[in-house]
Amino acid sequence: MRAWFTFILILTSFHLSFAQDGPGSIKGRIINHEDLPLEKATISILNKQDSSVISYGMTDSKGEFNFIKIPSKKPLIIFITHIEGSSIHQDFELNAQEKKDFGNIKLSINELEEVLVSNPPPVRMNKDTLEYNTDYFKTLPNANVEELIKQLPGLQVNMDGTIYYQGKEVSSVKVNGKDFFASDLKIATRNLDASLVKTVQVYRDRGESKEIVENEEDLPVTINLKFKKDFLRADFGKMYASGGTHGRYEAGALVNTFRDTLQVSLIAFGNNINRQSFEYSELQEHGGLSRAESNEFQNFGGRNWDGLGNDVAGGINITNDWGKNTKLNVMYMTSYKKIRNESQSNQVSLFDDVRQFAEYESTNNSTNWSHDITSLFRHRFDTTAFFEFKPSVSLKRNNGKNFTDISIANDSSLVNSTIYDGFNSGNTSNYNHDFFIEKQFSKNHIVSFRNNIGINSTKDQNENLDSTRFYLTTPNEVLIWQNLSNSNSNNNLSFSINYGNKSIEKLNFELYQSYVINSSKPEETILVNRNNTGVYRAVDSENSYKFSYQDHISGIKFFWKPIDKLSVNFGTAYQIKNNHFAFNAIEPDNKTQKTYWLPNISIRYDRLNISWSKDVRPPNTYAFRLQDNTLSPTSIRLRSEIFGNVSVQQFGINYNKYSNKYQAGFYANGNYSDKSVGYRIWRDLTTANSTSQAFQSGEVYSTNLAVYFRYTVLNNKTWQLDVSQNSYAYTHQNYSTINDVANRTTQFQMNFDQEFSMMYKNKIGISPKYTLSSNRNFNAVKDNSDFVETNYLSHNLGIGLNLIDIKSFTLESSYSLQNKASGLNERENFHILNASLYYNFKNKSQIKLTGFDILNQNVSNHWGVSGNTNYFYNSMTLQQYFLLGYVYKFNILKTK
Repeated sequence: MRAWFTFILILTSFHLSFAQDGPGSIKGRIINHEDLPLEKATISILNKQDSSVISYGMTDSKGEFNFIKIPSKKPLIIFITHIEGSSIHQDFELNAQEKKDFGNIKLSINELEEVLVSNPPPVRMNKDTLEYNTDYFKTLPNANVEELIKQLPGLQVNMDGTIYYQGKEVSSVKVNGKDFFASDLKIATRNLDASLVKTVQVYRDRGESKEIVENEEDLPVTINLKFKKDFLRADFGKMYASGGTHGRYEAGALVNTFRDTLQVSLIAFGNNINRQSFEYSELQEHGGLSRAESNEFQNFGGRNWDGLGNDVAGGINITNDWGKNTKLNVMYMTSYKKIRNESQSNQVSLFDDVRQFAEYESTNNSTNWSHDITSLFRHRFDTTAFFEFKPSVSLKRNNGKNFTDISIANDSSLVNSTIYDGFNSGNTSNYNHDFFIEKQFSKNHIVSFRNNIGINSTKDQNENLDSTRFYLTTPNEVLIWQNLSNSNSNNNLSFSINYGNKSIEKLNFELYQSYVINSSKPEETILVNRNNTGVYRAVDSENSYKFSYQDHISGIKFFWKPIDKLSVNFGTAYQIKNNHFAFNAIEPDNKTQKTYWLPNISIRYDRLNISWSKDVRPPNTYAFRLQDNTLSPTSIRLRSEIFGNVSVQQFGINYNKYSNKYQAGFYANGNYSDKSVGYRIWRDLTTANSTSQAFQSGEVYSTNLAVYFRYTVLNNKTWQLDVSQNSYAYTHQNYSTINDVANRTTQFQMNFDQEFSMMYKNKIGISPKYTLSSNRNFNAVKDNSDFVETNYLSHNLGIGLNLIDIKSFTLESSYSLQNKASGLNERENFHILNASLYYNFKNKSQIKLTGFDILNQNVSNHWGVSGNTNYFYNSMTLQQYFLLGYVYKFNILKTK
């Protein structure tokens, strides 16, 4: 209570002092020498004492600007810039609660006691790029780029390192126009020194192409960090190593070298704490609130879905620019992963009112190696033409051992038990490339050509020894050794040509033609030894065939903008689709040719967008079987019918509103497919033998709905208070027929997140969060006791606490209380507590002590419903450990 009372007093005193100052407001209108309004003129408000930026904004379509909550009784400077006029500034000071109107400001004449400025302004619009001059934004010595970005008005950094520009999330960070290593932008923002940066640029990334863009608001937001001229030659990076309890360790290094247009980055890490990204201190992202049951390990090196992993990875990234027109980028990554997992599952299924219980226990050990090379070569011939070539090669190898024990029982007795003891190995190779060339013949005519090639080859071998014992029938025991070899070659080749025409002012259009060839050839070889009677090849059970298709598509698309806020994009395509199933003389081949009209339309008014489109997809062949497989005593798979094309219609509506103060929006979309894949299952209750068959089922719908809201209650140099709410819901449908009872299940999932984030002087951060999740299923079959409709709720209440560089100490911590299933009919509260304590030395190095799952309650489990079965699943997960480590950062700057 004392802490909360102190906190309330602080807020109250802050509010009273702020009210006494009586902030004022300013407004005005920027015009050019012809008295026409200037849109996107940049207005910066500076503190005259230290030239720091208090606020900034841009004029609207009428050339008007309006600022509120401007400090009073303090010398200020208004700084005005626009690409069509001279930059000007003027000193001013507001009285308490004064509303000052600057009136019309003409940039080309000496109003406001105009002074021509030789130095770049603090904030300006350079065409479509917003530029911040870092000389006006003060950071502490040794600050990183993230701390610099926190000072820039219009940009906001969350505690987890996510960056927002005018409410929209930034998707990438570049350095001197080059892509920085890896896709995680925090590797750049948290490892680069702020003192290196001269200008921060923010823009919507159109890429190199000049093709027609349907909506520029949907383009990704990119930040480019331009280094100071003297610092264009630099070596910088970070190294760390930690060791701890239970044999836990982690180590890594990131070394970067910049030589003018050449950038070389080396990265390597190793750990056995299921951690895939390089960044060392992201407990908020990789621990606590999101780590306990999430799969957010998708950054450099891959991810661990389950179990405990030992991961080692390394890579090199080379980028070089020759002049202004040619760029080469090559990235190589290699990784080694060794995973051990133990899991248990309990299930209860209903068949004609008879309950059957299943228990699974499994142990898996696997090792995986991968090598990935990606590259980009781009050359611009002139301002009207360029081409780029992006090839990539991926090689993967894996092997593993698994042991599974399964027992199935009814209410009165055990039905069967099976032990699976197996070994598997596999190799995968992929080659892909994307070739694109574009030529702009004039301002209004653009032609482009694209070629994609994908070559994929997969080979797997699975060797199993299965022992099954039956308790209600004879024979009592069946022993099967099986060696299954799978191979699949999947090749894709596509060509497309596009012509864009902008000659009609408000009605642009595109003509396009594409040709696609795709083929897949799955093959099986099965060797079997049943009850030690000898090895034979089960040709009659093998699933080998070839499926290929060809698509010819011709289309037109119009981009109509009758008024400023309204745009209508519409068009249609004519598609000829040829399918060919080849069945290796087992039965006659199947060839079909069908034609389709595929219309589409999208209407946008201001920030509201509504769209509808129709498409045709090739048959779903993942479940297709050419022949029966009756080798297993507990699982029979029957051949399936030939699948046909799937017609899909998509409908969407979305609305987004972004501003520095708040962000809000929603989107909803629906998908209708005239066909899907279902399964028929028959269960023999005396043996628990399941016979299954895939079939092409009827129409299905899926829907998605998301609503978000984020409001900045307060944002100044002392306090940052944010409230956010995110909710989403989705449904999807599937068909299943169990013991000749046909059913269509609709799965529903809803997630509700509410978060409050508070930061004091960029030193103390607190972020409480509550999450409610709901999972339900609805059955088309009613009044049948085998199909039960259920509703499962889970709750997660958490809080993060960060103390940043206080007396050289930094604390990052998070706690979450999770209420969820701990069995088929049980619930439990789980408490997850993580913390990291750093001591920061003046040479930028750190000593760090980390405690993960300090209360030793981390779990990984899942409860769900499928058809007539309820199940509970849990697997091995990372639990309590403590790590002591050392982190060293370095910057070696070389002037020209």
